[in-house]
Amino acid sequence: MRGARNSIGDVFTFGGRVPSTVGALISAIVVASLLGALGRGVGFVDAAALVPALVWQGQLWRLVTWVFFETDPLSLLFGALTLYWFGKDLCYAWGARRFVVTFFGFAVLAGAVTCLVGRFAWPAVYVSGWTGSWPVLSALIIAWAMLFPERQILFMMALPISGRALLWLTLGGTLLYGVFGRLHAYVPHLAAQLGMLAYARGWSLRGFWQTLRIKQYERRARRRARASHLKVIKKEDPPRWMN
Repeated sequence: MRGARNSIGDVFTFGGRVPSTVGALISAIVVASLLGALGRGVGFVDAAALVPALVWQGQLWRLVTWVFFETDPLSLLFGALTLYWFGKDLCYAWGARRFVVTFFGFAVLAGAVTCLVGRFAWPAVYVSGWTGSWPVLSALIIAWAMLFPERQILFMMALPISGRALLWLTLGGTLLYGVFGRLHAYVPHLAAQLGMLAYARGWSLRGFWQTLRIKQYERRARRRARASHLKVIKKEDPPRWMN
């Protein structure tokens, strides 16, 4: 059984070029995207897309499934290559388990933030729909750039840049596309990218909650200390004079 399991895992390494976790994600995205393109009449993509209005109606699976369906061949091709290039280093640096949790965690994070923005702040976002892994992939690019700020890559396969420059190009490029296109269409991208900046710097909801609890405890301790130093002064009765 162990040999059979290993042989199945070896299929997703693409001949030992990437970890099996990365290869499995690439394969899942490619297969799902092809099924979505071939089965347009079935409605695979419509059922999986991130649509805030439908998520608020209880269709919570959309917070995960939307990242598996690319609707454009170039997006699918470059998305698979991006996961192949950057996912390999991140999987080796983080470990397979953390890589998978981060990938799906940021899919849910970007989806949840988009749904909140659409419900409470931006009606155009509420009725829009998204598919594709690029919001999560752009967050992984930022994570890679922060882990390897001095490493050189060929941007657009032509221009050598460092990881630090790639970080700013990713953020700036997203904002530029949003300004010249439809800004609300890039809410998931910006949510994932800003979330990764916070995550890579060690910020987390758990840490934020613990910080609040520590500050609350310190305030209570200071109040108790001040209270212990207070002295209760009784007002003396006025002197009584004897006639």
